[in-house]
Order: sequence, then structure tokens, then C-alpha cells
Amino acid sequence: MSALFGIFLVLFLALLILYFVLRDFGVFTRKQKIICIAGLVILGIFIMIYSYFQSRSDKNDMILQATFLRGGSLDCDDVIVNKENFNLVTGTLSFIGKKNGPMNNIIISLDKCRIVPQDNGDEESNSRTLEEELQRD
Repeated sequence: MSALFGIFLVLFLALLILYFVLRDFGVFTRKQKIICIAGLVILGIFIMIYSYFQSRSDKNDMILQATFLRGGSLDCDDVIVNKENFNLVTGTLSFIGKKNGPMNNIIISLDKCRIVPQDNGDEESNSRTLEEELQRD
């Protein structure tokens, strides 16, 4: 939420500066100023929406990475990904099959993954705790 506030604040300050610049130069008519400001507000709204969904995607990726690094299993297009058979490449957010393993050189994107539910109630509480921690940010 703080990221959205920062974007909103920057957008507001940019619009305020634009208003004073346009007012001082008197180049635009009142109607053109309103159209320009409305266009910038609409652009700002689209930027805020994009940032919100990008933030949600980033949090989901963090949860998946943490689950994998803690030894959990992920279901990625009907392929079970775990630390025994795959390595996580954080630069590309993908998994690569380990050498000399059954999944040798197979590349799977993190975006295609979801957490495999654990039968152990303790693991479920750890996963919920991690999700709650990330929701607070």
C-alpha cells in the first residue's frame, strides 16, 4: 500500500508543477489545460492499477520461492518441482532440472507454479504465517 501512496504523491506533485508551469506561460487555453490534466490523471490511474497488480504478482512469486527454498513442493504444469530435482534461478524466476537427475535441463517458469498442499498441519500453518507476513508489507 505504501508503494501506491508514493506513486500517488509523485503524480500529485507532477500535476501541481504542471499546473503552475501552464498557468505562468499562458500558452494553453483553460479547456486545453483541463484536457491535459485529465489525461495525466487517467495515465496516473493506469499506472497505479499496473503497480497494484505487479505488487500482487511479486508477493506471489516471493511466497513460491520461499516455499521452494524451505523444502516444499510446487506443482508447475503437472510437474512436481522440489529441491531434490531442480535448482531455482532467481534472475529469470525459473527452475532448471539438476544434472544427472530425472529432470535434467528441463526449464520451468515460476509463473506456472502453485503450492502443493501438505498433509502436515504444521507446514500449513508455516505457509499461512509466511503469507500473513507478506500481506503486512
